[in-house]
Amino acid sequence: MDKLIAYAIAAASFFNAVKTIVDFYKERVKKPVDNVISRNIKEELTPITSELKEIKEDIQRLDKNQCKNYLIEFLEDMKKGVKKTDVEKKRASEVYDHYKNDLHLNSYIHDGWETYMNMKGEK
Repeated sequence: MDKLIAYAIAAASFFNAVKTIVDFYKERVKKPVDNVISRNIKEELTPITSELKEIKEDIQRLDKNQCKNYLIEFLEDMKKGVKKTDVEKKRASEVYDHYKNDLHLNSYIHDGWETYMNMKGEK
């Protein structure tokens, strides 16, 4: 029985030593190496990240301009009395909601929308 207790204590001591070595490795070796690798990756990705930021800005500018162009054409047609189908009105309403809510834009288009869509009860 004494030998069993001695083996149990020896095994616990061994596992404790292994755990201490693993913790040391994680804290003193792996973490600094991971930080260096992470920093190097970040540095390497900087040009790509910068390029993606420019592309995102271009897409947002294009989105804004496409919405404005579509809404201006739609409102000019409404102003001229051009008949629009329910589907065209629905799509214009979706684009206007995106323009106003997602892009957070509010300009002369808002005034035109209020004038030509609400006046005719077609919103």
